[in-house]
Amino acid sequence: MSSRLFAVIRVLASLAIVAGLVFKLSLEELVDTFRDADPWLIFAAFALMVAVQALVIVKWMTLLRARGVVAHQLQVARAYCMGNLLSTVLPTAVGGDVYRVYRIQRESSARAADVTMTVLYERATGYAAMSCFGALGAAFHYGSLVIGLLALAGGTAIAAALALLLPRLPLPTLSPDHFLRNLLANRRELVVVYQMFAFSLVIQALYISTIALTGRAFGAHLSWWYWAFTTWIVAVALLLPVTLGGLGVRESTFSGMVRRGGGTAAQGAATGFALGILVIAVNGFGLLLIEVADRLGLAPEAPVPRVAEPAKVAAEL
Repeated sequence: MSSRLFAVIRVLASLAIVAGLVFKLSLEELVDTFRDADPWLIFAAFALMVAVQALVIVKWMTLLRARGVVAHQLQVARAYCMGNLLSTVLPTAVGGDVYRVYRIQRESSARAADVTMTVLYERATGYAAMSCFGALGAAFHYGSLVIGLLALAGGTAIAAALALLLPRLPLPTLSPDHFLRNLLANRRELVVVYQMFAFSLVIQALYISTIALTGRAFGAHLSWWYWAFTTWIVAVALLLPVTLGGLGVRESTFSGMVRRGGGTAAQGAATGFALGILVIAVNGFGLLLIEVADRLGLAPEAPVPRVAEPAKVAAEL
């Protein structure tokens, strides 16, 4: 009963925030902003969003392999796209991720703990990369070119040092049944997680570019670094599970940030609405392609999980 009440509250909060935002901006201004949008830039943003979602799926596949979870590519892609759609339409903050864990765990016969950790690492590396770009965006936009370059150089140096040290750091020897093995299986997985963090920097750069293109399509000509900072602010705001899939919170935050950056509130709100539509459209399009591939017989039966030999596991620790 309490979960249902919370779901109803989130839906009502979404409707209330959206209604208040539309009332504040005026529906006519928002409609005019959408009508004047550049369709070619919207199409370019859609193409970039497809690339972003595809790269995230590749990242999750890599993390699954590092944890020893054997799942077919189409199964992973289907679980990811469906999870994104569920997160958008369900009145829960973790519904999509729970679905991803359930689907892959069932189809690959893997341990739920192993699949759960891959989802957590996929999310954590993404947020870490976004935070790095948010900090750099603030340094370049609110500081100066020199401050931004120094921050960029410092971050690059730290990243290079970690890449060299992580494979060589001494790790404690744990018994096979130790609970920490659920968090990190072995050194190889630690290195892969860090590599996926570096990969997430590329993904987040493309994601920020997607948002920048969307904003420019509605007439918001802001610097790329300001969009990076704005994207981080929006991501932090969306961590609060107060609305349905972030609806209303995303648009309101974009509206305020774009207006503060020199655009109009309507341009920011339109960017937020369009971003939500793009996520739904891209993941729906992805599911359609996956179903077509499935009908063509490109998706095999769920693979039998491989059991690692004790000697091999010991050598990886």
